[in-house]
Amino acid sequence: MKKYFVNISLLLKRLILVLLLLSISRLVFYFLNYSNFSDPGIWETIKLFIAGIQYDIAAVLAFNILFIILYLLPGSYLFHRKFHAIMKILFIIVNGIILASNFADCEYFKFVNKRTTADILPYFFLSDDLVTLMPRFIRDFWYLFLIWFSSIFTLWYFYPKQVKPGKSIQVPWHKYIYQGAFSILLLGVFLVGFRGIRLKPLRIIDAARYTEIKNIPLVLNTPFTILKTIGNNRLTEKSYFTEEEALTYFNPVKEYSSDKNFNPQNIVIFIMESFSKEYVGALSGNEGYTPFLDSLIQHALVFPNAFANCKRSIEAVPSIIASLPTLMTSSYISSGYATNNINSLASLLKDKGYHTSFFHGGSNGTMGFDNFAYAAGIDEYYGMNEYGKNENFDGNWGIFDEEFLQFYATKLNSFEEPFFSSVFTLSSHHPYTIPGKYEGKFRKGPLKILEAIGYSDFSLKRFFETASKMPWYKNTLFIITADHTSQPIKPEYKTNLGQFRVPIIFFHPADSSLQGKENLITQQLDIMPSVLDYLDYNKPFISFGNSILRPREDHFALTFQNGIYQYIENGYTLIYNQNEGPIALYHFETDPLLENNLLRTSQSNLIEMGKKLQSIIQEYNRRMIRNEMVVK
Repeated sequence: MKKYFVNISLLLKRLILVLLLLSISRLVFYFLNYSNFSDPGIWETIKLFIAGIQYDIAAVLAFNILFIILYLLPGSYLFHRKFHAIMKILFIIVNGIILASNFADCEYFKFVNKRTTADILPYFFLSDDLVTLMPRFIRDFWYLFLIWFSSIFTLWYFYPKQVKPGKSIQVPWHKYIYQGAFSILLLGVFLVGFRGIRLKPLRIIDAARYTEIKNIPLVLNTPFTILKTIGNNRLTEKSYFTEEEALTYFNPVKEYSSDKNFNPQNIVIFIMESFSKEYVGALSGNEGYTPFLDSLIQHALVFPNAFANCKRSIEAVPSIIASLPTLMTSSYISSGYATNNINSLASLLKDKGYHTSFFHGGSNGTMGFDNFAYAAGIDEYYGMNEYGKNENFDGNWGIFDEEFLQFYATKLNSFEEPFFSSVFTLSSHHPYTIPGKYEGKFRKGPLKILEAIGYSDFSLKRFFETASKMPWYKNTLFIITADHTSQPIKPEYKTNLGQFRVPIIFFHPADSSLQGKENLITQQLDIMPSVLDYLDYNKPFISFGNSILRPREDHFALTFQNGIYQYIENGYTLIYNQNEGPIALYHFETDPLLENNLLRTSQSNLIEMGKKLQSIIQEYNRRMIRNEMVVK
């Protein structure tokens, strides 16, 4: 019995070793992302680290469950040398993986502002980008790999060893009973450690109890958020209101009746990789890194209060093309609802005789863009395979923006009008590679991405120079936006609101009415209904945004991440916990850093915004579950 307890003691010591390394990885995460958190002070930070221990315990117990069970089961094999050798290898592999996920998020967090969840897993199977880019990741983030390897060495070197493991020994049958009873008791303790001591099992959103929303990722760890979101992308129907009452607050069925005839203009949408509003001088008020876009804005209709609906490219494309947000844990493209019937600009305009296409210079299959394009009713997809010239490959993601946008202009010129098309750029994605011939040409700044932003802006300029000489140009509405923001520079772009600010620009070379600045709250979801309104499309369709050409309509923006909704309207932003309701309300026009929570002092705004948000959630969940995202 004594030797059995020695093994239990070794098990606990090994699990504690992993917990210590997870705490160290949280410390690395904190220091590498310090500017993304509100400054809680040293004592508050310590409290957050302590609160995070329960999430570390849950992750360690869950991922080591096989290891734990094998050590708790009574039997003579526990005293065999080969058993301990195999267990050590298993332990190093499993815990090396969970530490790797935590260290990887130290850098990935800067781009998505949340801990990675299980919806990242399908990405590994959508294309071979990860394998291709791994050498570059190792080179750019060598310090994280060094820390990770040091952690693996620590696990191996300090792994608590059995003093003298020997051959199997016979255990009397009555000791099996004692050992089994103790194992069941200890397994119960471990189960409490995994689920937490509350009535409900420990959840991601529970981290909101300990800190403000901006600091939630500091309490969590990545293995836990991945574990908790595996298979957790199913929606549940909400019943905040009756169906009739819900539609009085928000109705996703749009119909812009018009006595005008349909106006078949060409539609071209640019989705610029990581083009934060902060980088565009004409919108941010700074010098900026986009001289061409700054000049184009002087002749376009722009929206200084424009927001992305997401922080990831895979979620941006449905928002822009189909006015379909991702209000669930996984992206729509990788969710169980990806085969639902949806309407999009492509499917709706195809009925009006439009040719439809989508272009992305990356590897075919990247993030499932090609499959979504076909599901959205797009006729043709053009990726790196269709481009076909390897000499313009950037060595990482795909074709350099300048060459691919020239290819894009040429292909557009071959399409029969009217056409709808969208192109997604990529050169301003990490690792921000630009052609060697342009070394030193573009303005650099405090972030590495900014030079690549300048290159992509230059590539956009070259596209317009080429396209302006083509016959379809003056009959085309161009929309320019970003998929999401990237790393912020100034404090107001580090807030839960600022991290979603992107440009949305409408430009038509032959329509002077589309000029000026409009301060409406605008979002990616508004692009589809706005385009259809502009074209005098008069059939009903489903949209979770509103037309920017109708200023009297309710104009709002909506985001969702880490189990938290954000609803933006009339100068206010409401932060809403999906399980517990409103947690913060800010007037961002007078409080750009979101420091003064008005939850208890602005009840009228809280109630009105809350009802609208609940109506949107109710309609979204119901229609997604019932596959009712098209008008029958």
